[in-house]
Amino acid sequence: MEGEEIRQSGFESGVGGEGSKDGADGGAAAEEGGGAEVEAEADAEAKSAEKTEERRRERLKRRIEHWIEHNREHAEGFRRAAEEAETLRLHEVSEVLREAAKRLEEASSLLERASSALEAKHGER
Repeated sequence: MEGEEIRQSGFESGVGGEGSKDGADGGAAAEEGGGAEVEAEADAEAKSAEKTEERRRERLKRRIEHWIEHNREHAEGFRRAAEEAETLRLHEVSEVLREAAKRLEEASSLLERASSALEAKHGER
């Protein structure tokens, strides 16, 4: 009786069972019931990873946008300081401050490219 129950469940190891010598067919049938559960768990993990990635992308986008705005504010401050330096006849200081403003604007252009690339990459998903 007990041996008969084991054979019917498909977990016997070559003891008069159906299918392959080691009873693998029965084991696979038993695993199928749990397969949907495993698949659902894998789907949930994939969705969770997707959401985590999405949050990280959004955080990166916000940081880049913040840096662009921050650079613009600083560049404007540098230009105002350059004008002040001119009124004080500090021509070299004024020139260097204007160059610093220009370079910050260049950095902002690069950040804008990074932001655009991030948006384009996000759209591909």
